[in-house]
This record gives sequence, structure tokens and C-alpha cells, in this order.
Amino acid sequence: MLRKTVIAAIAMVCAMGAGSARMSARAQPTTLTPADFAGRWVLDPSAGDDPKKAGEGERPGDRQGGPPGGVSGGFPGGGGMGFGGSGTPPDRAKLERMRRIVQAETTPPKTIVITADPKQIVVTADEGRAEVLILDGKRHLRLTGDGELYTTTKWVAGQLVSERRYDEGIKATRTFVVEAPAAGARRIIVTLKLEGGGLGSKLPELKRVYTASPP
Repeated sequence: MLRKTVIAAIAMVCAMGAGSARMSARAQPTTLTPADFAGRWVLDPSAGDDPKKAGEGERPGDRQGGPPGGVSGGFPGGGGMGFGGSGTPPDRAKLERMRRIVQAETTPPKTIVITADPKQIVVTADEGRAEVLILDGKRHLRLTGDGELYTTTKWVAGQLVSERRYDEGIKATRTFVVEAPAAGARRIIVTLKLEGGGLGSKLPELKRVYTASPP
């Protein structure tokens, strides 16, 4: 009788433990929500990539008469794409617009402030103009000083992915992930990928790391 009682008690404890584990697992968020991004975030330069990394390698201008140099002197490229595959360099005005676009994309803001609701997040970089990212997976038109810009933002495998498509054929894809380490402040990891517009097919991705800051 005593042996049966002990076995029954062990079975009950195991069942309670399994139930607690299931409850704990349910308590852990499996995907990110817009609210996870809300707050003020400060760039950690030591944890991310140097923006000059985008200018490494061959640039289309180096072979086809365009301005040499990386982000500051021209625009990064490589991979043998040339200018849209036509072999004809764009005019100087277009080159200058492309340079400004690439420089703006590869220069990380020092701080970002994010507000969020279920349908959108609003990102304000360095207390400048706010960017609204609508979370519906559809293209939305924005007008900039360099022409039209289309943005598309959606959830992909639990990550927030936002694309910017410029008139010049450049596509900038940003992937946002929030990390909450066991010790230390929360972090946002932003990965940037530039492609199209004659920039080349071998541009490296750039990683930026932001830590949560008290309001």
C-alpha cells in the first residue's frame, strides 16, 4: 500500500511539473508585436558594422567612368552589375541622387524613438522627421526631395521587415529584431541590405545595434 501511495504521489508531482512547464511556455512570447519596439533606443557603435563596409569592393563608377569612391565619394557597388545592365552610366544628377540615397541609408541615426499600435509603428530618427511604417504588407507612397519612395512593411517569420524602393531602382531592406537578454538592457538589431540600381549583387549586409534607453 505504501509503495502504491508513493508512486501515485510521484505521478501527481510530475503531472503538476508538466503543467507548469506548459504554462511557462505559453507565458513566453513566441513572436514579436508592435509594442515590443516601442521606446527610445540608442545606437551602440561598438556592436554594429562600420558604415564604410558598404563601400568595400569594386564600384560601378570605377569601371564605367562614374565617380570613384565609396559612400562618401560616389556610391558602393560591385558584382559586375554595372548600371542596370545597360553599360551606360547614368547622368550626373542621377549619380548624385543615388549617392545621397546610399549615404542616408548607410548612416545610422544615433537615437530612434518608436511609438506603436497594432496597425503601424512610427520611427523618429535623431528627433527628425517621423517615418510611418504601416504593417499591412502593402506598398505605400512617400514623396521625398529625391522623388517617389515606396515602402512595404510586413512580418516575416516573427521578424519585422520593411522595404524602401526608390525611383533610382535602389531597394533598401531593413529587418528589425528585438532581443531581451537575461541580463542587461533590451536591444533592437537592425540589418540593412542594399541592392538594385546598379549597386551590385555582392554588397554586404550592415548590422546596427540599439539598446533601450530610459525615457
